[in-house]
Amino acid sequence: MRWPRIVLAALGAAATAAAVTIQEPQAFSITGPAGIVAIVVAAGCLAADAAPYRPVHAAAAAASIADAVLLAVGGQVGVPVAAPAALLLLLQVAPAARERWLRRGPRPGFGS
Repeated sequence: MRWPRIVLAALGAAATAAAVTIQEPQAFSITGPAGIVAIVVAAGCLAADAAPYRPVHAAAAAASIADAVLLAVGGQVGVPVAAPAALLLLLQVAPAARERWLRRGPRPGFGS
């Protein structure tokens, strides 16, 4: 799934930028709707990753759903929204980074 991960990464980047640059009460007007949209997109991403079962991608999508819920309601429960926003962005990069690492393999002498 390429485009849902791009959408989730863009939502994570926008929410991170809003959480860092805008003060908290006003930042929730951006991070709340971004979290709600991210829940819907991450659920679709999980469904698409579960049909041809890809465990790392499905785990990242499931974690994205939980993170998006925290992003959507984080302002009401007192959680600083910058952390879930940045985590949403990083969760979209993790499966691709793992695939790239496995395809390339470790370099000789690296980590030994």
